[in-house]
Formats: sequence, C-alpha cells, structure tokens
Amino acid sequence: MKKYIGIDFGTSNTFIYVYKKGLVYNEPTLLALNTKNHKILEIGYLASKLIGRTPDNVKVLSPVKNGHIANLTLTIQYLKKVFSSIKLSRVLRKSTIVFSAPNAISIIEKRALLEAGYQLGAKKVVIESVAKLSAIGSGINIESPKGCLAVNIGGGISDIAVLSNGNIIITKSANFSGNLLDEAILRYLRNKHHLIVGTKAAEFIKMKIGSVEQYPENRLVEVTGRDIISSLPHSVIISTAELKAVLLKKLDNLTEAIVDCLEMTPPELASDVMDSGIVICGGTALLSGLREQMEKALNIPVRISPEPLNSVVLGMKIYINKLLSSEL
Repeated sequence: MKKYIGIDFGTSNTFIYVYKKGLVYNEPTLLALNTKNHKILEIGYLASKLIGRTPDNVKVLSPVKNGHIANLTLTIQYLKKVFSSIKLSRVLRKSTIVFSAPNAISIIEKRALLEAGYQLGAKKVVIESVAKLSAIGSGINIESPKGCLAVNIGGGISDIAVLSNGNIIITKSANFSGNLLDEAILRYLRNKHHLIVGTKAAEFIKMKIGSVEQYPENRLVEVTGRDIISSLPHSVIISTAELKAVLLKKLDNLTEAIVDCLEMTPPELASDVMDSGIVICGGTALLSGLREQMEKALNIPVRISPEPLNSVVLGMKIYINKLLSSEL
C-alpha cells in the first residue's frame, strides 16, 4: 500500500495528513524538554499548558522559528514523538512525505527539511510552497492560465505567491504574522501600562478584542500581569480602540509586500489578479477587519479562504491525490 504523509510544520501549529486516514494531528508546534537529560516530556497542547509553569531544568521550545526549522535535532525528536503518540510510527517507513514551506526557504533550510524527512524513515521527501498549497486548499484552480494571488498568513511569516498554469510566477514573503501581532501587544502593555504578561495572554487579547476595522465595536478585556515598577500582580482594562492603532501599524508590512509582488508580476497576470482578487489564508486571516483594510489599501478585491486555518492541509490532500494519480 502506498504511504503518503503531508506535514504542515508551522511556527504555531503542526498539521499532519495521512493518506486514507485524513487529518491525524493538529496541535501546537511545541515541546517541553528536560535540559539535563534532553528528554522530551510533553508535546503539542500538553506542552503549551506548561508555558511559564516549569522548573529551571524544563524549557518549552518550538523547533520552528518564523516558518523555518530552527533546530534540526529537536525537529526530528518532535516529529518522532508526534507519530509515536498517535501510534502511526510504522506509516513513516518507506513513505513519501510532503512538507509545506515558505517560498523564501534557503538551500540550507531545505536540506534540513529533507534530512528530517529521511531520518523519519521516508523513501521520498517533497517540499511544496505554503502559498501554493493554501491556494489549492481554498478552492482555486491553480492549473488555469488565469493568474491568481494567494497570501498565507502564518504564525511566523506571511507567504505570498502569484500562480498561473500550476506554477509559482512571482513570490514574496513578509514579516507580518500572528506572532508579530502578539509581540506588538506585549510591547504596548509594557510601555504604556508598565505591565508584563505572557505570550498566551497576548494571543488571547488579540483573539478576544483585536481588530483593524475602521469603526470597531469597542470591546473591553481585563488583563492581569506583573507591574514593572512594583513587581506586584496588577491588572488593567484594555479596549479594542487603543489596540487597533497597535495592530494597524503592523499591517503596512503585509500590504507593501503584496504591492512589491504585483509590481514584479507580468501585466497580463496582474490584470487577472485585479479581476479575481486576493485570497487570504492562515489563522491571522480571521483578525477582525483585516479583509476590509487590505481592500482599502490595495484597491483589489480580497476574500478569506473558506477554511483559513486548514487551507494548507486541505491543499496537501488534493496535492497528494494528484501525486498518486500521476504515478498510476
């Protein structure tokens, strides 16, 4: 039996698709590591629960930074632990693994992904563009000669691609990401309110009241952390209105990268994109008001993928079926 595995190894979450079994794993790309004996204690969701709650010899780490492998050894350990936990270690042997990766991946980073795949036991390793897979998973016919533009906003990086005839014509990456917005919120709370909170709290604030709408509903949330001056527990009330300015500044990075991408695009394909619009994928695509602000800044129709969180893994499913049919 042919064994095909799709791994969307993201900065925030890891999605694993196994042919004929479907989506078998969707958890944070995190592991809790005992630094004394280098043993992995927990992975995924259980590791995320340990953030800020571990002794000095236990660190909660991510093997992926800004969409790229930061530590090959931890990557292999993490993936082996994942497949062991879902009892599918046997599937890895002599399999074909399809990894998603940003278009801006370097030769060294590509080698690291290939090495990870072969050390897992794969017979063949394929690396495919995140933006391309997300476009496929969003229902776009990338085989059409008509040009389309897909933007995948991940946890660590945004991947942008103009596609036509099944190929990537122009590609660009931007630093705009979910983590970038979280860091902006952390910095704002520290500078404006002298409050230190954890990354999970910043993500919660973003999801609860974050918005870049022109006239957002002014929601409130109470945030508890440690006061920088007194070092004592302290809480403040944060509003959507004050947070909007913080988030909106970061959006410029993404729109500028899309403009750069379109400037390099052949006129015929750029005209197609003006007609068909831009599709946005990834978890940060759900940020309130993002679509409207991008339309306003770019003067191009923008739509959100039907399943922005799962668009890459859905694209992998279609991509793997295509690989299988080509081998028949």
